[in-house]
Amino acid sequence: MLLRQVFSLPALYQQACRIHQQASDLSGADADNVVKAGAAVMQQCQAAIDQLALFSNNEDADDIATADLKYMLIPAMHGDILAQTQVRDPEVRRHTLQSAVRHYSRFLELCEQYGLLTKDVKAAARLDGQEPLDQNTKRQQKVQRFKREREIKAKMADVQMKRMRIAHIQEEDGVADDLDEESERETSLLQIERETMKAVEQTQMLQQEVHLLEHAASIPPDQRQQPPRPPPPDVMQHLLGAASNLQRQRQNLQAQVFRPTVALPTVSVEQQGMVELQRMQEAQQKEAAAAAHKAAHEDSDEESDAKVDKQRAWDDWKDENPSGWGNSKLRPTA
Repeated sequence: MLLRQVFSLPALYQQACRIHQQASDLSGADADNVVKAGAAVMQQCQAAIDQLALFSNNEDADDIATADLKYMLIPAMHGDILAQTQVRDPEVRRHTLQSAVRHYSRFLELCEQYGLLTKDVKAAARLDGQEPLDQNTKRQQKVQRFKREREIKAKMADVQMKRMRIAHIQEEDGVADDLDEESERETSLLQIERETMKAVEQTQMLQQEVHLLEHAASIPPDQRQQPPRPPPPDVMQHLLGAASNLQRQRQNLQAQVFRPTVALPTVSVEQQGMVELQRMQEAQQKEAAAAAHKAAHEDSDEESDAKVDKQRAWDDWKDENPSGWGNSKLRPTA
């Protein structure tokens, strides 16, 4: 029986991974069917792991075989499957979410047992025995976990490329098997670290929803809030008109806020070229008219100079020959 489980566990794990991926991509009734099938497979995987005793309390992470590290993810995957259950009955959903929280807690405790939890994750999961964290510290740790998740994703991609390169030289290099096992172990540890951060986030959200469901269930049916009645038609019409006015005001404000920071062109490049050409032609015409006017004035200036010279000569002659000077010796006839 033990030998059969050794060979069936990898197949069960592959099936669990496939269903886990399908459940995250589906929704509605299809997702519920996949979730039910996935929960059954997860239970079989966990039963096989417990029967094989792959994980012990007196071991650390270095004692776990590389091929067995990935089986530590089964409780986290089981929690993911249950958290995606879509049921309308609040009581059923509450029990399902509580079961998902228990599987996440089991995964975190298993990682804590082998020293695979970081300090921030341990504090967020409240496995360090300290007081609850304040909101500011929670926010900072959440940002740090998000940054770490991106680093893990990039590092896992690098390790995957490394494993692909090793696969090409596996037949030629004698140490290729050791290198491949080392990269596989690094990938599994990175995946476990990423899932611990995800398990903390999911646990916090599911616990909040469970508290809301418990509070809703504790309210007597006669005291539960009834759905509000729709407003009268005239009030509804008034509200619709007000909403329309608000929408227009919002659009006007958006038009004023999202304005360009520079003046936009009002004409195209071709239109601006035609304007510049017209201006150049007008300037050339003005220059030609000015040149013609200047030439005409130069001719009139020469004529004016000749008239001035003639007038001056006549004035000089009159000065030399005063009026009546030539008739001074003439006598009038009697």
